[in-house]
Amino acid sequence: MTERKVSLWSRDGLYIDAALRDSGALVIEGQHLRGGGEYEYALTVAADQVPVVVAALGGDADADVLDLLHANAEPIVRRGEKGWLESIGVTVGFWSHGNWADLFDE
Repeated sequence: MTERKVSLWSRDGLYIDAALRDSGALVIEGQHLRGGGEYEYALTVAADQVPVVVAALGGDADADVLDLLHANAEPIVRRGEKGWLESIGVTVGFWSHGNWADLFDE
């Protein structure tokens, strides 16, 4: 099985993709470019918690989590993907690189 990826956001210097790994884990990767700064992050949802994401987005057991995330990207991104995932009870693995504050230094 090949990893499938969808774009959730691509504007205002923020680029966010979601991918489903061969293991069944969901990974949301973001890159924020602004004012010469760069911040990257990845959120990982274990395969056994992906059904929680699907249910929170109104999908049934056969629904495609990437299609559901794409259809609901605007409110999820505006809230913050990590905060949204945690609000539905999902434990999120988190990785980041760069300094968020550098994006806002003038």
